[in-house]
Amino acid sequence: MPKFPKYFNMFLLTMTVFHLVSCAHTPIPNRSMDFEEGIKVLAASLGEQLEKSSIGNLLNKVVINPMTKRKQLKKIVIDPFIDVESGYPVKANVRIAEIMSEEIKMRFEVTGQMEPDNLEVSEYVLNGMVTLEEKSKKRGNVYKVFATVLEKSSGKVLASASVRVNRFDTTPKDIYKDSPVYLKGKSYEQYASSVKKQPNETVEKDYHDTLTVKSMTVKGDMLYEDKEYKKSLSYYSQAAKSQNGLQLEVLNGQFTNLVKQNQWEDAESVYAQLIRASIAETSQISSKITFAPNSVVPLESKATLYNIYMKEIAKLVAAVPECRIKIIGHSSRTGQVAYNDNLSLQRSLWIKKQMASYVPEIINQTETIGRGFRENIVGTGKDDITDEIDRRVEFKFSHCMR
Repeated sequence: MPKFPKYFNMFLLTMTVFHLVSCAHTPIPNRSMDFEEGIKVLAASLGEQLEKSSIGNLLNKVVINPMTKRKQLKKIVIDPFIDVESGYPVKANVRIAEIMSEEIKMRFEVTGQMEPDNLEVSEYVLNGMVTLEEKSKKRGNVYKVFATVLEKSSGKVLASASVRVNRFDTTPKDIYKDSPVYLKGKSYEQYASSVKKQPNETVEKDYHDTLTVKSMTVKGDMLYEDKEYKKSLSYYSQAAKSQNGLQLEVLNGQFTNLVKQNQWEDAESVYAQLIRASIAETSQISSKITFAPNSVVPLESKATLYNIYMKEIAKLVAAVPECRIKIIGHSSRTGQVAYNDNLSLQRSLWIKKQMASYVPEIINQTETIGRGFRENIVGTGKDDITDEIDRRVEFKFSHCMR
């Protein structure tokens, strides 16, 4: 009996050391890696953290399949990674899901991207985002990729990690390349904040509460990639019936699908709602009235779309006499500062003239501004589809909502 306290203390010390070792995880190299290696390292770190977290023991890592009565790994669904600069989900999500699945298949099962069926059967949600960290013409751009894993039922973060990756392809999914507005509203802010959470913190409530609706838009995005526009619209229409937020994103998806099916009358009606939602959430419409490099006339291939944009925005402004609008032109990051300042101003002046052709009374309610490349969203200066959003005109409003 006298030796019991000594052995007991040794036991406690041993258990404490074991706990500390088990909670530690392999550090991620600070060096930048190629995409494939970087995502593998990110996946391995998340899997290791989950393995060593409170859910990582055998009892918590498996469930009993109610149909087969057999044990199976718990499941993780992936809420598509977004590009911080644009706010759009990227095409690289397909490969990200494949790598994540392969790297953690012995620990957990990845069901795929967060479409409704996958979300329903998954216990955990993995989300992430990528942001441009360093620009280099010699070595290529370096990106920082963040990811977290949260418990679907509670919103509690169980794992979090980040890696530095070379030449991450930030090309957006097709539906966002075709979308009429720049989606950095409330849901974007909630998503970005949630991805930055650390283990044992809880993700933003508004993000957690909209997972089901988000899964419908994710499915809609996937169908749009497959050119199944009618089916894609059905998922967005289903999402529109929900009361749980994402109004800006859902209206955007509905409009884009209607345009693809040449349902112009319905599209114009949805766009009128969309611009009001954009003003309510962001006080602006970062429209995608975009331009070819060095041009002051919007892309001709999108003339029908842009006419809808300008007509509905002009009608909104004219409907409220107190409303004031700034038409702000931008350019991509190539060429001299003075040249781009003038180019961006000429773009805003062209838009003002065209809007006035629809509703002449807005002339005295508008101000034109040229910002050059001072407020680039992507800023790579590639002058291609990836930085098309930099060659844009956007609108900022005051006193326009009654």
